[in-house]
Amino acid sequence: MKTLHAVLAAALLSSPASARSPEALRFAADAALISAFPEAINPDLQEPLEPVLQAPLQPMLLAPSRAPGAVAGTAVLSQLKSANRRVASRQFGARTLDLGIASDASFANKYFTFSDAKATSLAPIGDMNRLRGEGVNARVDARTVYNFKVVVNIFSPVRGSTLKMTPVQGTAGPAHDMKTGALLDAIKAKSFVFKAKGVELLLSYDADVLPDGSGFANTNSFLFTKEDGLNSKAWPLNESKLPLDTNAVVDLGGLKLTLTRTSAGTLVIRE
Repeated sequence: MKTLHAVLAAALLSSPASARSPEALRFAADAALISAFPEAINPDLQEPLEPVLQAPLQPMLLAPSRAPGAVAGTAVLSQLKSANRRVASRQFGARTLDLGIASDASFANKYFTFSDAKATSLAPIGDMNRLRGEGVNARVDARTVYNFKVVVNIFSPVRGSTLKMTPVQGTAGPAHDMKTGALLDAIKAKSFVFKAKGVELLLSYDADVLPDGSGFANTNSFLFTKEDGLNSKAWPLNESKLPLDTNAVVDLGGLKLTLTRTSAGTLVIRE
């Protein structure tokens, strides 16, 4: 359910370099604000705006006398689940792995994910402000540690900045540079994108990380994201809040959607 949008925002929007150019900052805010980790954005940039991460959605059952609106999209959950864990494939140490992102159900703890065909390992991110400073050291396995750092391009902060992945602590393996524009395109491609009442929204879905970070829980969550510059908003929704084959209404900041989690394994989204 979690993506790298806000992790990038933490580095792109909070850097002194980006603050030098109001136009660059505006562009960065418009293009790079979050999906999974909106609280990563520098609080100074949010004031006096509302927080990006909104309270968890509380679905209300649709009255039997009311008919749901037109279908805005149907997400196949088996295809969407854990897609955010396979955003980019790179060699880390001796192995080629898929890089992604995850968080616990509360969104309080974030993790880089490294996946092969058999398993996913979790590396806690901790304080995301370090991404634009010394970087975040992520342990891939017992012998492999990589430093993740975003180097901001002040002329093109969103698409022209660079995510640097560097082996550290004696790790033998290649370093990687990836333009943030390419990364953002990959992130969106892993989300379910739909329009409701003319508003484009992104939906992600994944298992929640266990509270101790040791693996994934048997619970899942959704995240609806509306990217709108510094007015961007993200609404988490625990899957258990949606009874199977039942129409329920959620309110995304005044945009009301009817959701149906079906026994066939889809989420039907209606206006």
